[in-house]
Amino acid sequence: MTLTYELTKDPALLEQYYRIRERCFRRELGIADFDGSEDARDRRSHILVARDGNRCIGGTRITGRQPESLHPVPLQEEGLDLVAALPGLRLAQTSFCQWGRLALDPEYRTIRVLRQYCNAMIDASRALGFTYSLVVTDINRARLYKRLFSVLGYRYDIVRDLRIPAEAGFDGLPHLLGVGYHDAACFTGDAHAPLKAVA
Repeated sequence: MTLTYELTKDPALLEQYYRIRERCFRRELGIADFDGSEDARDRRSHILVARDGNRCIGGTRITGRQPESLHPVPLQEEGLDLVAALPGLRLAQTSFCQWGRLALDPEYRTIRVLRQYCNAMIDASRALGFTYSLVVTDINRARLYKRLFSVLGYRYDIVRDLRIPAEAGFDGLPHLLGVGYHDAACFTGDAHAPLKAVA
C-alpha cells in the first residue's frame, strides 16, 4: 500500500475528508451532532490529506499564524493568550500553526501510517514556514504525538499546567496543549527541560 500525503484544494478530496472527520468525531469523541462540513476556519487554513489513489483516507487542518498577520489561530480565537502563556516560545516573533480536525479512516490506523502521516504534517508545516505546531487533545493522543515526534527525531512537549478554553460544542472533553518543534534549532533553552506555561 502506497499512500500520498499532500496539501490540497481539490474539492473532491476535501469533501471526502470532511465526511471522514464528521464520522470520526461523532463516533469517537461522542459529539453526536458534530458537523464536519467546511467552515470558515477551513477556508483560511491549509488542509493536508492522506490518500490511497483517488480515495482520501484522512486529513488535518493546519491554521497558521505569522508575526505580521492579523489572523489568530483557533486557540487565540477561543480566548487564550498564547504569547503571554508560553513566553519561552517567543510566539510574537515566530511563525507557528495549530493542527486541528485530524481524522483518519480507522481501516488505515496502523503505527506505520500514523508515523508517516505525522512526518507529513511536520514536513508540510515546515514547508509553510511554521516553527511550531500546537495541538489540543486528550492525554492519550498527546502521548501518542510525543512518541511519534520522538521516533521521527523531533521534540514534542505536553503542557500540563495551562487551562485550555473549550471550543463550542467540545465542552466536557479533555483539553491538553501539546507543542511540536519542527527544527531542533528553534529551541534556545535546555533541550531536556519541560516547557512551562505562565499562569
